[in-house]
Amino acid sequence: MGAMLGGLCQASYGVCMMVNMVCAAGMMKLIGLLPLSKNLSQGLALMLTQAAWSFAIFCAPWMRCTSDDQTADEWALIQQKMAEVDAEVAAGKSDARPLMILANHMCFFDTLLSVAKMPSRVLWRCRTYMDASLFNLPILSTMCRSIGHYPVYFSSKTDGVFTVDKEKNEIEDKKVNLHLNSGGWLCFFPEGQMNSEPDTLLPFRFGGMKKALQFDARLVAFVASGSTSVWPKKCKIGGLPGSVKYSMRIIAPDGCKAFLAELRTQKDLPEEDKKMEDHELLAKHARLRMQAQYDELKQALAGGKSKKVD
Repeated sequence: MGAMLGGLCQASYGVCMMVNMVCAAGMMKLIGLLPLSKNLSQGLALMLTQAAWSFAIFCAPWMRCTSDDQTADEWALIQQKMAEVDAEVAAGKSDARPLMILANHMCFFDTLLSVAKMPSRVLWRCRTYMDASLFNLPILSTMCRSIGHYPVYFSSKTDGVFTVDKEKNEIEDKKVNLHLNSGGWLCFFPEGQMNSEPDTLLPFRFGGMKKALQFDARLVAFVASGSTSVWPKKCKIGGLPGSVKYSMRIIAPDGCKAFLAELRTQKDLPEEDKKMEDHELLAKHARLRMQAQYDELKQALAGGKSKKVD
């Protein structure tokens, strides 16, 4: 009986999401025919994606997605910080210093959840990295290209082994730099792959940390727990009954360099950490912050504490 109910829930969610995505992709095609600027057309594509995925979650109330009480305030604070940065850039007092949003990665639902729950004003400026093979999928490829996401070309996909096509990725990296220098923001999964043991975050890949340091980005963490209960890692479609808790926390409100400078002044910083290069230290401590954030969410999920329902 339970398996049948779960199957019906998946089917209902899957149909709703597919219809929404087909409609969104069709509208993106139409927008692409209009004489709009690149930023405007890509921003509209993101808003259509957010609407499609948000409505699919709304129509599946058995997928209970809740945030903690601090998340809204954290989003408001970082948006205020970024408005100050934008004002400095506009006045010629500072170079572009983007926002970068880090997220943990357990299953496909992580992407849908973050897009659905991120403030629209933040999402509008965000782009992300995606496996190049996803650009070959029907409907999703239209959405990815319309939004302007960046493909990552892997030459090896062995679990835990990251071998990329350097020549192709250098071309995309230049596009990412142009986006960031033009006032764009970036969101990505620093673990670099889906985590089969999500209770312990994987070591962060250094490429994203180097990029954050290159632009002295502000860092925030969007972390979720319980995503695999509604969309198991190996399932092609989610929609199972379950509960997901998520939160956003600011890691580096004044930029990566200020964050590292503060770390290096701590008297109790281990000798091992003192010897680390900046990107290694940033990767370690950003991961520690996100792991603590995940542990809190998991505890709240298990304890059934009352949280805000979106």
